[in-house]
Amino acid sequence: MTRARKPRSPRKPDRIVPDEQVEILPPARSFAPDWPRLLPPVAFGTAAGFLASFVVGGGGLLRHAVVGLLGMLVGQGIVGVTGWRASTGYRFLDSMAMAVIGAVVVVLLARFIA
Repeated sequence: MTRARKPRSPRKPDRIVPDEQVEILPPARSFAPDWPRLLPPVAFGTAAGFLASFVVGGGGLLRHAVVGLLGMLVGQGIVGVTGWRASTGYRFLDSMAMAVIGAVVVVLLARFIA
């Protein structure tokens, strides 16, 4: 048994819509970062950038963080392409060593380009 649908009434062309109800763009969405997942890599990258600054110089917390995060990516790229890996016996120190090496490469490359 199917129900009969009620016919829709056509919209009236003279209907006035208040400005508050007119929405041209999709509703705004706020960006809520997931800090428990985001903070450890940022802290790790900042530490790697700080350690790399001892080798090649440089300063500033933001610069340390950016260089360290890029160094983490470059260090993992070096491991993936060449298979070279720092071997200290501790996984954390191995990752930190490769991130520092990657950060040094990033700084030297940036200085070469500039």
